[in-house]
Amino acid sequence: MSFKTADEACAEGERRDQRGDHEGALAAFEAALKLDPRHPAALNYAGWLLTTRLRDRPGAMGQGLDLLRDAIAAAPDDTRPLYNFADACVALGQVAEALAPVDAALERRPDWAEAWNLRGWLRGVKGGEPRGGLDDLQQALRFRGWYGDAYLNRGRICLALAEHAAAESALRQALRIGCFRPAEAHHRLGELHERRGHLRRALGHFRRAVELGAGDLAQDATGGVVRCGNALLHRGRFFLHADEETRRMTTDRQTRPARPIAAVLADVRGELARVAEDPADQLLTVGRMGLMAAETCLSEHALQPRWADQSPALAIELLATAFTGERYDALRRVAEDVRRIWLELHDELLAREEPDPEASALAEVERLAGEREFAAAVAALRAIETCDEVHLLRRAAAAELLGDRARLHGDAAGALGLYRLAYGDFARHASYATSGGEGMARMHDVNRLTGKLAELGDR
Repeated sequence: MSFKTADEACAEGERRDQRGDHEGALAAFEAALKLDPRHPAALNYAGWLLTTRLRDRPGAMGQGLDLLRDAIAAAPDDTRPLYNFADACVALGQVAEALAPVDAALERRPDWAEAWNLRGWLRGVKGGEPRGGLDDLQQALRFRGWYGDAYLNRGRICLALAEHAAAESALRQALRIGCFRPAEAHHRLGELHERRGHLRRALGHFRRAVELGAGDLAQDATGGVVRCGNALLHRGRFFLHADEETRRMTTDRQTRPARPIAAVLADVRGELARVAEDPADQLLTVGRMGLMAAETCLSEHALQPRWADQSPALAIELLATAFTGERYDALRRVAEDVRRIWLELHDELLAREEPDPEASALAEVERLAGEREFAAAVAALRAIETCDEVHLLRRAAAAELLGDRARLHGDAAGALGLYRLAYGDFARHASYATSGGEGMARMHDVNRLTGKLAELGDR
């Protein structure tokens, strides 16, 4: 490859990478570096490729880390090489190595919110220092109040500490503001709600995680949808029955009349019966499994996730692999119709979810506090009357936070009242908690508030 300028070579490298030609992209970035050895974008992109897409090449990780160090030196105010270097070090288990350039950046720019967020992630999520990580994230939010990724990292750490109310609040803020991994935030909220038995809310978050593309969490999120659906079904509150006409499918909308799915599957079973058994034919074996799965899922005219973690649509798609041509296309269309109806039924279920005024009121308190309208936040908090054990934790966390702020500004009486409210809610929730991590976490909350009250002369 021949280029006139380093910028031209770098642009070609980006184009090649977007087309999936990673080797060609690296060659273009290397050409850019021959023309300008200090080109920041080429250093960063080449280093990133060598530590991610091409990391299996001999010596790639070491070479990539060197390039990323040079990129950080060439563009000290660019977050991209800093984050890419941290990701590569974490992949190698070298968290301390990743922290070194972050600490140097913060020494030079103490108000750099992105670097504080990265430090919080490295220490709190990856480095086994959860409290230190929370301190770093607080610094990030101090310099940028509306920082979705910092809230997401706070939620991750609070989950690890079993501080579920704080985790929920942080994850909700991350989604409200916008963060880099919204699918993960939805998935974590789904896990929290499922643990508490709020299955409809959990189902909504798991579904959204799947829709957004949960990446490495996709299988877990899909499993969450099925678990919650089955649990609601067994409670008698989850109705997946639809009108018969709604579920009548067609193998070809243009030329053929609509047919029930069961009739389509009966035809397929007849065709499979005419094919000789052949254990070596993997496609046929898979097709027979798919047929059984589809028939089980669709028995009794109910679209129910009954087969392992597969939905009816996935089962029919599995069945389609045993065929080619027209039958394959027909089964794929059936699967698409089933998926559409199944999702519509889930959406209908979510639309019937009971209103939750306490959650809305607490979200308003958190919004007011986030916008530094503290007097209004305190007034809104005191107006909430709750008996839900989950909301108790959320109200307690908000009261403690506002109490800390009042104390910082010399309002001892206001702080005392808010701490008493937080103490009461934490103590009440502790009485509900079972033994183990949850109960221990709640007693830590109670003890912490006891100390704060004692410092103000109470108790």
